[in-house]
This record gives sequence, C-alpha cells and structure tokens, in this order.
Amino acid sequence: MNRVLQTLDAAGESYRVHTHPPIRGEADLHLTGLDWTTSVKTLAFGLPDGTVALVGVPGPSRVQYGAVARALGVSRSQLRPASADAVAALGMQPGGVSPVCADPGVVVLLDSSVPGMGSVYCGGGDPETTIELDAAALLRIAARPATADVIG
Repeated sequence: MNRVLQTLDAAGESYRVHTHPPIRGEADLHLTGLDWTTSVKTLAFGLPDGTVALVGVPGPSRVQYGAVARALGVSRSQLRPASADAVAALGMQPGGVSPVCADPGVVVLLDSSVPGMGSVYCGGGDPETTIELDAAALLRIAARPATADVIG
C-alpha cells in the first residue's frame, strides 16, 4: 500500500481509489474518466528552509505564484519546485503528487475554496492512482495545514 493510502487509513478518513493509465500532465487527464472540474491539483514546492509545501487548488484553476509565496512567507523568487528527491521522500511520484500528507515537515496549503468543495479527486501518490475523498479531510489530515486565496 502506498503512503497516501496509509495516511488516509491512519487518519480514519473515508476514500475511494481509482486506478487508470499513468497521468503525467493535464493532457492525460481524460485517461482517468473522472471529472476534472471537481479535482484538486497539487503543486510541490521546496522552500529555502528545507520545508516542502504541497499547494492544492481546484483542478481547472490557475495558481497565482505571488499569492502562494506570500501565504508561505517567502518571496516569489524563493518559490521553487520541490526536487524529485523531496517528492520521493514523501512517498510520491510525479503525476501523483497529493495534498494528502501528515508529515510534520510539510505545509499543506489549500486555496481557501478547496475545503468547501465536497467530494473531490486528487493525486494518490503515483501516476496510476487517483483518490476520491471529502476536501475538508485534507485539512484534518495535514500536520501543518493552511488556507489562503492563491488562485486567479
């Protein structure tokens, strides 16, 4: 079982697993057969102090990087994609980065609209897995949860 599913089980949260061909980017989303408009896409950032930030936004939305940087307390120029090693250390792979994370070294920053979205789809840790769960659970699970207006 992958770490995302282990985290959900340990938190006692309800979820459904959807498996599909590998997803590597937005162009592959049709392969899932799921409703992209009710998804939470997640971007992983490495911060100057070594913290990883997982930023979850509604799937169709555009991220405002300046707003993300302000919410995380860094300058826009310090906001960098997390390294492949940092993502792998969380038990995740590209194409499967998830906002489901209870690691105390990780900030889970959700756009303020996400917790009220109801049932959503999000990365399941690998490119072949999508998780369906209640969006509010993402804040309950995170060791360092935060919300801010980060979409345009």
